Amino acid sequence: MRGCPLPRQTRVNHGSTILVLALVAACGGPNPTSPTAAMTPSPTSVSATSLLAMALGSFATAPDTATLKVTAPAALSPLTDLVLEDLRATLTVSSAMGQFVEAPDLRLGFAVWEVASDGATSLIEAVDVPQSHPTTVYSVTTALADDTQYRWRARVLFDGAYGPWSAWASFRTPPPPPAPPPPPPPVAAPQARYIAIFEADWSAATHPQDFPGLPHFSPLIGATHPANTRFWQPGAPASAGIERMAEEGSQSPLDAEIAEAQATGEAETLFRGGGLSPSPGVETVEFETTSGSPYVTLVSMLAPSPDWFVGVSALPLIANGEWRKEVVVELFPWDAGTDSGPSYESADADLVPPVPISALESAPVVVNGSVPPIGRFIFRRLP
Repeated sequence: MRGCPLPRQTRVNHGSTILVLALVAACGGPNPTSPTAAMTPSPTSVSATSLLAMALGSFATAPDTATLKVTAPAALSPLTDLVLEDLRATLTVSSAMGQFVEAPDLRLGFAVWEVASDGATSLIEAVDVPQSHPTTVYSVTTALADDTQYRWRARVLFDGAYGPWSAWASFRTPPPPPAPPPPPPPVAAPQARYIAIFEADWSAATHPQDFPGLPHFSPLIGATHPANTRFWQPGAPASAGIERMAEEGSQSPLDAEIAEAQATGEAETLFRGGGLSPSPGVETVEFETTSGSPYVTLVSMLAPSPDWFVGVSALPLIANGEWRKEVVVELFPWDAGTDSGPSYESADADLVPPVPISALESAPVVVNGSVPPIGRFIFRRLP
């Protein structure tokens, strides 16, 4: 008989269940929509394993045209860009049915596409599972991206033939969770104790020009205080206390200035140390402070000299919320701006009017075009 070949029936022995479906052969005419009594197929026995192998992975890219007489599964969830609670997607469809016979052992293929920001799609997963009734559920195993749209659908597959697709469904993954807040900054202990170590290098070897006899440094005097307090600073005129310290090595009236700041809450601790004689040498002084006054000022006269001194002004002892274990400061000479003497042992010559405190960068402390350090202060926290 000429014309379109008749549909072929495939009989699969699956356990004790016999499944009979109408398969449509390739034909230029439309697919048959009902069984025909004249059909006299020659049954073909195919194992369930080979059927799976034929269908696995191919159903997602096969033509949309159905070649199997079954109903389309209906997508139930998730639908219409539902935003998931997390990056796990569970797809649910109502199960398909054979159009003319019962079909209890069908398999459903689930396919998932990722949708790029420009609308392009890419297949990320295509898996078939046994169909169950009345619904079939499948959990996507591919890792999903944050804040991304996905489209999916499902169809029946059997013996290399495919049923109609379900309607398109879609979902979105949630945006990434907000970054956890940074840990709170460390909080410094309320109190700390330090030792200030003065290592003096000043000598004829380090500063040979006009080096004086009996080089020494006056007794150390310092204070701890809040950030905004200044007992001296470059570019500012020297107080009476700084002038006396720099010209005569006296701790007074600088100690009175510190005491006055203590009375107004602008300083916390006044501390004193010994002098250092001769130089080079080492002198130390210990002091305590609190987290409310974590800055230190410390000075000593370079003697003999007109009005030269070494020191630090408002050096912070807390960094990144913690007391610093050790701070080393190289010391260079400062000119208090109150005496005009040009060398170590110059006679007193008051500078009228005085000029602001500045770095001493001229003879006799310059060596080969630069000023070597006089020594260093080491502030070391004590247990």
